[in-house]
Amino acid sequence: MSRIRVIWVGKTAKGFPQDGVDHYLKRIRPYREIECVDVRPGDHSGRDPAQALRVEAEAILKRIEDRARVILLDERGTALSSPGLARWLEERPAATFVIGGAYGIDGRVAARADDRLSLSKLTLPHQLVRIVLLEQLYRAFTLQHGHAYHHG
Repeated sequence: MSRIRVIWVGKTAKGFPQDGVDHYLKRIRPYREIECVDVRPGDHSGRDPAQALRVEAEAILKRIEDRARVILLDERGTALSSPGLARWLEERPAATFVIGGAYGIDGRVAARADDRLSLSKLTLPHQLVRIVLLEQLYRAFTLQHGHAYHHG
């Protein structure tokens, strides 16, 4: 079974965000091995927000395996339909998805990305992006296996 990794900045908030993440991780695991990795957010309360992004970038880059195919979630990335994502993932059975924090992502992480995907043209809160990504991964895996979850 191929592995999916999702690296995100900060811990998932308790309540709705954590419940959503847990729900979709449980549903994904019969289809694909998946690991979610929290990286500590930088201190954005100082005078230099770019420094906080650099700290986050270092933490993210340390957690990306050398040969990993990295997919950055970016509102300016390629937008796919759910069936399109299922087909796209068939060509990339092992992938590391990166979700930036509330202040975005440092250019070094963007430069390391092999692909950029957009979940929406809207700017979504980074806590919600976690749930949306996991739901779409689950949907893609059910499409690949011919299960009836997707009604489109």
